[in-house]
Amino acid sequence: MQITLVVFNDINNVKWEFGHKIAISYTTKSLWNARESILKLEATHILFWDLSIGNLPAKNQLEKSINSKGNLWHIGSKVGLKEKPFLLDAIQPTSMLHLSINHKINHSSWKNTFKGCLLEKRVFDFINASKYSNSLDIIGLDFGYKAMKSGVITRYSAILSENIEIKKTSLKLKEELLFIRNNFDTKAFLWTYITNLFKISPISLYKTFSKKEKGVLKVFQHSKEEDILVNKDISTSIVIATLERYEVLKNELKELQELNPAPNEIIIVDQTPKEKRETTFLEEFSNLPIIYLKTDKIGQCSARNLGIKTATNKFVWFLDDDMEEIPVNYLQKHLETIYNLNADISCGIPDEIGTNYINRNIPKIELSNGFPTNDVLVKRDLLIEVGGFDEKMNQLQSEDEELGLRCIKNGALNVKNNQLRIVHLRASRGGLRSHNVRKTTFSSSRNSLFQRRFLHYSEIYLSLKHFSKTQVRKYKLLNIRGTFIVRGNFVKKMLKTLIGFLLLPHTIYKTNKNTKSAIKILNKKNESI
Repeated sequence: MQITLVVFNDINNVKWEFGHKIAISYTTKSLWNARESILKLEATHILFWDLSIGNLPAKNQLEKSINSKGNLWHIGSKVGLKEKPFLLDAIQPTSMLHLSINHKINHSSWKNTFKGCLLEKRVFDFINASKYSNSLDIIGLDFGYKAMKSGVITRYSAILSENIEIKKTSLKLKEELLFIRNNFDTKAFLWTYITNLFKISPISLYKTFSKKEKGVLKVFQHSKEEDILVNKDISTSIVIATLERYEVLKNELKELQELNPAPNEIIIVDQTPKEKRETTFLEEFSNLPIIYLKTDKIGQCSARNLGIKTATNKFVWFLDDDMEEIPVNYLQKHLETIYNLNADISCGIPDEIGTNYINRNIPKIELSNGFPTNDVLVKRDLLIEVGGFDEKMNQLQSEDEELGLRCIKNGALNVKNNQLRIVHLRASRGGLRSHNVRKTTFSSSRNSLFQRRFLHYSEIYLSLKHFSKTQVRKYKLLNIRGTFIVRGNFVKKMLKTLIGFLLLPHTIYKTNKNTKSAIKILNKKNESI
């Protein structure tokens, strides 16, 4: 184990037995001046540590951290960064990657601090620390964010912070605004300022606007082990909840027949009403390990929970019943993603019919900001531990995101791989469309003058459940702002703005009504597996 120590406030000339040591002051300039020297030293890892917050971590802490999930481990949450930067709430108030999590457990977090940070040397070489601020606190956060966006697996380490007292880190709002300016577009920057108009001076806005550093975000490539699945438990149960979609389900099962490796179980939970239920199609697939379950209780959450309880394998692979273009080696790719990164969840990124497709030219695996149950592979033990789907969200939307948030809070490593691609047909009947949900999508509202995509009360419910009231309020404000936005030429945008203002009283009424419905759900007794 060779670790270069970069130490701050080294008053007593502390000894270091695991490699070289460099003592610098806690400033951005000092870090940049030392960068080249740090990278020249022989080491596999680098430890940044501020002795003013506590003693250096012991050998066993370092070894445990390096052997745990991730490429970068930090103590940010323990020193007051888990709810910072404050201004980020203006543009990403309820992001899965902005979640405040208990500092007693290891968890995914980009909120890095150089006061306590252990990382692979190649990460420090790959990610250039910014220079836009003299505050190393905000530069540490910026480094963590850029690392996470590049695909580095960034984790808060309860192991490293074990002997550190809880502390507070104060960030000036003008420093936070610099962070927003250098990591988001101009619209997000200006919206952040407008929503904090009385907290930041116009002079600070002007100075910050001109301090945007140029740079292209590179993609971090993870090391891959050949034959990683040899002697590994790859047993998998596919769970498909279906409702009045037999034709598309049959096409999907035909593709699942070709999978190699093959799933151990395909659990179909059929919620179709008795008078419309049809099972003869199963005769075509006698070669598949299908477990067919009927339920009179309609709801995707209870259906999937039944599938989880029935499953007997290490992994559960959730698929919607209207997926296609599933490659023969698709399950293998999911499993390789999990085992190569020691992850708990592997998210595919399906191409959604009727939406813009993502760029997949450069392979990228990164922390996931979602939990898409139309294509996600999860360890079954994790699903049992967090209680499965929240059945209060039966027949509602965003139930998958709500489960994902609980998995993240539990410390799970959730990643997405842009090479995991199948097609989601978004069938026009059945599924959630049977419950009058998702009739207006984000994409359709951005292309229409009159469509407005309101927050569904289930979305507000999960936000109230997992985020602060302030964050939920800003989430609703962002959604209202969205009712003024449309894609198109200048005239179309002006018309949408005018229509948005005319309909604003109704928009606010609808948002408040949905909030009341969300609070009612919040107060209901919880049902889970």
